[in-house]
Amino acid sequence: MKDFIIKVALMTLVSCSVLPIIDIIMLNSVNRWSYYSHERNVFLSYNRLLSLKDSNKIVIVAGSNGGFGVNSRMINEAFNIPVVNTCTHASIGTRMQFEMYKEFLRKGDIVVFCPEYDSGISRLYGGSVLLRKVSTHLPSAYKKVSFDQWLYLHKYIGIHFNEVVNCPDDIEEFDGPYSAKAVNEYGDIEWERTHKDSIKISKLRGVMDDKLIAYYKYIHNYTKANGIKLVFIPPTFMRSNFKSCAKQIDSLTNCLKKNGIPWYSSPSKYSFDDSLYYDTPYHMTQSGAAIRTELLIEDLREIMNCKE
Repeated sequence: MKDFIIKVALMTLVSCSVLPIIDIIMLNSVNRWSYYSHERNVFLSYNRLLSLKDSNKIVIVAGSNGGFGVNSRMINEAFNIPVVNTCTHASIGTRMQFEMYKEFLRKGDIVVFCPEYDSGISRLYGGSVLLRKVSTHLPSAYKKVSFDQWLYLHKYIGIHFNEVVNCPDDIEEFDGPYSAKAVNEYGDIEWERTHKDSIKISKLRGVMDDKLIAYYKYIHNYTKANGIKLVFIPPTFMRSNFKSCAKQIDSLTNCLKKNGIPWYSSPSKYSFDDSLYYDTPYHMTQSGAAIRTELLIEDLREIMNCKE
């Protein structure tokens, strides 16, 4: 019996020593697809913001609805202020979207925050997408992950490593709207893209996660306390999908208002004809992005002229 207990203790000790090392190795594995994809904008945005840390700027924070649905050049020309579009993918999670770049924000900056309608805990903490982006483009950002977030993300480590191992060998030839070649100097997806009739309708839940709400409040409080103007705008959303999810969107909108963090504009304002969307209810064609940006410029003009 004594020998058995000793063996179990030794096995436990070895496991506790080895497993964290394995996790660290997997977490720091570079995903070659991410390196050659539009996700490289994580790294490009960091460097652009670093170069502008002492200058006033407009920073766009969102998932892919921002990357595929904003024309930053139009915003730059309208206000003659540098624009940085940090957007790549909603599944990186709202927390990391903001934490990666907030150190570069200064008084007088404008943050355009357009989170997708997804309202579960994954919308806050992210998943394997976060791990592949951070490991590939900005490993130093791992120190910004909270303890609770690590507990949530741990189950995705194996998925991330499996994606690394199974990446195609010819990925260097990758091009198209999802490639790094498609990202312009602002961070927008600039590759030509036309509407696809095969867009799948997304489903939404109508209940906001409490931790997600708390972090939305944190973003509002942080920007206000630091003299940063926040434009909390609904994401762009394909009209047919908007109609099918109207009750859920109303529920989410009312929840935000009840918690003192309402949208600056009505969600319906940023819902457009299906023909202006590329391949998902959040991804716009170039003409769609231009139309959406015109409305965004209107909202920016209002908030920039607003005296608090």
